Amino acid sequence: MNILVTGGAGFLGKPLCRALRTHGHTVKVLDKKENTEFPTVIGDILDEAKVATALEGIDVVFHLASFIEAGESVQKPYEYTQNNVLGTVILLETMRKQGIKTMIFSSSAAVYGEPLQVPIKEDDRTMPINPYGMTKLAMEALASSYSYAYGFTCVALRYFNLYGPGEDHEPETHAIPRFIQQIREGTQVTVWGNGEHQRDFVYVDDIVDAHIKALELEKGKYHYMNLSGKNATRVKDVIQLLETYIGKKANIQQFPPRPGDPLLLFADGSKAKEELGWESTTTLEDGLKKTVEWFIANKSV
Repeated sequence: MNILVTGGAGFLGKPLCRALRTHGHTVKVLDKKENTEFPTVIGDILDEAKVATALEGIDVVFHLASFIEAGESVQKPYEYTQNNVLGTVILLETMRKQGIKTMIFSSSAAVYGEPLQVPIKEDDRTMPINPYGMTKLAMEALASSYSYAYGFTCVALRYFNLYGPGEDHEPETHAIPRFIQQIREGTQVTVWGNGEHQRDFVYVDDIVDAHIKALELEKGKYHYMNLSGKNATRVKDVIQLLETYIGKKANIQQFPPRPGDPLLLFADGSKAKEELGWESTTTLEDGLKKTVEWFIANKSV
């Protein structure tokens, strides 16, 4: 198949493009920056002309392009809504006009907000507590509406805490790469609360595998499912593992828990196992070790 990956020059986009090529697909990228391994249309998801150009000759779209920082979304709700929601409308409508009816896209655990119970199941309450989560839920609603109205096949994959080699934001706000950076530099390792918060960490290669499997789901329907790492892990335990792999002690600085930061946030992954034939296979220990090795090889202190 001919596949377009929006956001295909990013942390998840790069390994996904490689995996799609390995499975025999022809891959094109739409991103603001170039993926040097694949043909790339340099452009914004809000630019209808660029989107139309990128979609020429395409059978399936993987939609990864979005703003992703929950904290930043509180400061920039207009920008997040415009980019994530309007960008998805532009993409879906251009797909409809060009006769492309399959989209697999990045959703998020942020659609749930503060869970009423854990592990979280897909049909539990969705009540986002920041604009980022709201945009992901709106993207899901748009995809669902296009499935019902136009016969699209849309798949919303709700990631929990995605991590792995190659994650490199500026500034870095995601927990694992931030912890690695802080431990290696000997700067304060910022922990909100006492480190007892439990999170559901999922290794990037496992997430890529779920995307590949999503191509086989029933056509003409809307699908949504959690991508879980199976086991919740305390933040303090993640830091201890990183200390072991880096060979340095963390200089932990504790701050009061952040409002709206649930103590427990992890998923029930049984739906993905039943419908997608997928479950995570990388242990946290192996995933963290590979992630640390990548940072040591690629990022100076």
